[in-house]
Amino acid sequence: MSNDCFCDYDAPEFYSSAIRTARRQHKCFECGNHIIAGDKYEYAYGKWDGYLDGFKTCSHCVDLRTWTKNNVPCLCWAHGNLFDDCREAVEEAVMRAPKETGGLRFGFLRRVVLRKRFYKQRRALIGTDPERLKENVG
Repeated sequence: MSNDCFCDYDAPEFYSSAIRTARRQHKCFECGNHIIAGDKYEYAYGKWDGYLDGFKTCSHCVDLRTWTKNNVPCLCWAHGNLFDDCREAVEEAVMRAPKETGGLRFGFLRRVVLRKRFYKQRRALIGTDPERLKENVG
């Protein structure tokens, strides 16, 4: 049995990412939720098939990806499909080694629920004063 990781997609010609602090509102490319001024987010850009592209990812989605990469031997993911790619990686790991992965599915779903709760609270406050929003949620 091989532990090699093989991802069935073309790698970008170049790729770079950095954690930034938002100066204005953005939208997370992965979950579609708001990134408000003052939030930390990941900005990634690269060149795929001759086209340049850039992606903004909220800190909760970055956390989900990082947690999955740290707990699953092979994570193949693409921008815009993070949740499904992480879920599939967790499910595959549980299927391959059910005894060794006790709690893996729970850990993943726990992060998904925390992200949903956070953004549900944020959406309830979106129409309010930006300073109050940052104070209550940020």
